[in-house]
Amino acid sequence: MGHHICALVVAGQVDAERARSVGLHAELVHDDISVFPIDHHFSAYWAATRGGDAWLDLPGGLPATFPGEAVLRDLVREVTGTDEPRFAIIQTEYFAGLGGQWAVAFAGERRLTADQASINDALAVLGVRASATADEFDVIGLGGFRSNPDHLDHYADLCDELGV
Repeated sequence: MGHHICALVVAGQVDAERARSVGLHAELVHDDISVFPIDHHFSAYWAATRGGDAWLDLPGGLPATFPGEAVLRDLVREVTGTDEPRFAIIQTEYFAGLGGQWAVAFAGERRLTADQASINDALAVLGVRASATADEFDVIGLGGFRSNPDHLDHYADLCDELGV
């Protein structure tokens, strides 16, 4: 079975109503960590509708579909009510044990992870702690979140309508 997700992982308290108003629907919530499925169409749509053309400080080597628009940081600021929120963008692409994963964590504009960080690295920076029997990925339940929900498909259509 495959594992194909892309998500915004937010540390700290989140205003769930405000999150829903900007299209963020939590797939997982573990302690003070919320996982919101997104994709590159989601971030492109919000950047286009808000007039943003800035990018986050991303390392090289990420897939072309890895969302990097700075509007993601702005959305996290809005849903957390903090100026320097801690968050990560994660992506997996696995099938039959082959594939890869990518992650970048931030505190506001400042990147917290090194180039080629793993999802576990990013989660650890956000405060997730591995247990004796589970790594950070499994502690928050990412193993059971195997693919992004269908509601994100709408953003591809919206991007087509906007010409982005």
